[in-house]
Amino acid sequence: MNAREYYSHIETTINDCPIVTHFSTEFDEIDQFVGYLKGKLDLMDGSILHFIEFIEIENEIVNRLKYKYHWQSENGELIERWDNVPHHREIDTFPHHKHDKKGVYSSSNVDLKTIIDHLMDKLLI
Repeated sequence: MNAREYYSHIETTINDCPIVTHFSTEFDEIDQFVGYLKGKLDLMDGSILHFIEFIEIENEIVNRLKYKYHWQSENGELIERWDNVPHHREIDTFPHHKHDKKGVYSSSNVDLKTIIDHLMDKLLI
């Protein structure tokens, strides 16, 4: 897999998602195995997911060197955000962590598919 194929996979994942009403994505191919993805997903309840991924693919493994998945309400209030910015050293999953209105918590190393699955669980109750 190369960066362009990964981006194609991301677009397919978004297209196949029943809770996404509209989306826009950008892709910057830095080289065959390095890329930067950015996107905005409008969701069925009016909320929005903004995301970025800076990826490097090595031996078919996608490494998300930098990521952020920011889910916000229709009026712009944070619902949840997952990222790997290295600023919460007190978190046992450092640098991976999750924010919500109440604070910062441990989080696994997530990807867009995991976040979309989480959002579907929340919105398709």
